[in-house]
Amino acid sequence: MDLIERVAVVTGAGSGIGRGLAVALAKEGMKLVLAGCNREPLEATAELVSRQKSECLCVPTDVSQLSDVQRLADKTLKRFGYVHLLCNNAGVAPFGTAEETSIEDWKWVLSVNLWGPIHGVHVFLPIMEQQGIGHISSTASESGLYGTSFLAAYNVSKFGVVGLMQSVARDLRATHSPVTASVLCPSAAKTNIMDSARDRSAEAKAAHTESQATQAFKGAVAHAIDDGMNPEDVAKIVIEAIKNDQFWIFTHSHVPEIALRQATEMAERNVLIDL
Repeated sequence: MDLIERVAVVTGAGSGIGRGLAVALAKEGMKLVLAGCNREPLEATAELVSRQKSECLCVPTDVSQLSDVQRLADKTLKRFGYVHLLCNNAGVAPFGTAEETSIEDWKWVLSVNLWGPIHGVHVFLPIMEQQGIGHISSTASESGLYGTSFLAAYNVSKFGVVGLMQSVARDLRATHSPVTASVLCPSAAKTNIMDSARDRSAEAKAAHTESQATQAFKGAVAHAIDDGMNPEDVAKIVIEAIKNDQFWIFTHSHVPEIALRQATEMAERNVLIDL
């Protein structure tokens, strides 16, 4: 898909991979609609986008709410008339084992990480089908392929995103749709995901607990993120994949390698590998 003068909607655009996507897509000549919970970070991203001489619209959006996502689409169409690319990127990641994850945290994580992309597909896919062109890309994670310790709710949400996008892509192919789809499964990138817990509900905050083991793992992840891939480099990989009509998008070679090793052990010995 030619990106010049096309319209892209990016959720979670206030920081991290979302901001990287917005800036990189602007450099490709796209017009941007930036969505996120808080206006101030969106406006900071909009300033970076404007430096690329790209037209930009900020729409504060809670992707966990279908009405917000519908409003995002309405504002996009009112401003630009079309939407050619949707990046379902908003995400949160509280740490915890399945046992110590509260019901409130389960609901919160799934509402953003899984229901956000579901809402995006539900609202934007019919628009793209009617246009006769479009692409939907959703950000999952390496955790959506083989899961990791101390991230129970996050793992479940990202497995769901992978399943959602596989279903969407196969449906589009089976119906000979002009719309295409992809799923991004990144490893560590320099984002603010460690701070996402600040946006959890008051009930979730009150119910949240972390064991010493969880806190230790959290510290290790923080170091990995500090040393992680630059979000704009992630975005370049995403853009190249979209141009080449790739479904699976990986930022690090170890991700498909571990997924393949897990699949092999599953088929040959019924073993859950250690990560």
